[in-house]
Amino acid sequence: MRAAWARLRSHLGPRGVTLAPVGALWVWYGLGLITTDRVAVSAATAPVTARGGLVAWGVAWIACGLLALSAALLRPGRDTWGFAAATAPPLVWGLAFAAAAATGQYVQAWASVPIYAVPVILLVIVAALTGGRRRRCTCERGAHGG
Repeated sequence: MRAAWARLRSHLGPRGVTLAPVGALWVWYGLGLITTDRVAVSAATAPVTARGGLVAWGVAWIACGLLALSAALLRPGRDTWGFAAATAPPLVWGLAFAAAAATGQYVQAWASVPIYAVPVILLVIVAALTGGRRRRCTCERGAHGG
């Protein structure tokens, strides 16, 4: 089991190891938006859900999550679009929450802004620190013994 995890980490690299769980979480969150009644989220995101509703935004979260997962699993170094996809939903959501709080549409929304800002900030930091250089993963160089 350890060897399999080591091979996967070696293939994904730090960027893929970042994108994969974020993508999976965005899929999960999107499914939650579609399948559960989210009255507070509806109120806080009214600036953006007025066009399409929560179901459409749930699909958007899922699509961006799948893009991030795909970018993580494909050849390392060609994943900048995956970081953009992973960053988009929480960025839009955070701005919507901030707008709802600032306009008085849903005053309590200010408390959730950091929850959406932190993933955006961390994704930008990881993307900037690890760079988008193309590289060959160790599995293409035969380092995994196969």
